[in-house]
Amino acid sequence: MNPTDPLAQLKDIHLPEAISWWPLAFGWWVIGATCIFIIVIATRLILKHFFAQRYRRQALTQLKTLTNSAQHQRLMDLLSLLKQVASSAYPLQNFASLSHNEFIIFLQKSSPKMVFEALPEDWEQLLYAENTTVSSDLVDQLVVQSRYWIKSHFRAEKLEYNC
Repeated sequence: MNPTDPLAQLKDIHLPEAISWWPLAFGWWVIGATCIFIIVIATRLILKHFFAQRYRRQALTQLKTLTNSAQHQRLMDLLSLLKQVASSAYPLQNFASLSHNEFIIFLQKSSPKMVFEALPEDWEQLLYAENTTVSSDLVDQLVVQSRYWIKSHFRAEKLEYNC
């Protein structure tokens, strides 16, 4: 080693210690807590929506199980199912006191698209007369429109109809 050589007196570069990831800085704790809060709120909203729509899923399942044997009985079961769904969807309304025509008007006003508009003039007589023949096409059409109404009727907050 030459004492007059200044480069010989230099020492190797010492790197600092690696930065530890733990303990986390305060900002990371805030971000983590915010993410957990958002996940909890989103889960609660999804579950609330899922359980609030349970009556729709059950009604659609019941609608599939309507028997095809007697069209008269199928029509009565369909109307009964629609009243049950309406009572579940709008618990503050009183559907038992409505006539069938008033109930159909309610169904029409609570749907985004016009439903049950092609009912025959004597459709109420079809419900009560035992010896009348009910067209299977009519009942099938009502089932399709009922399925649409069950899937897409307005929520109770958006309903402007009062019984």
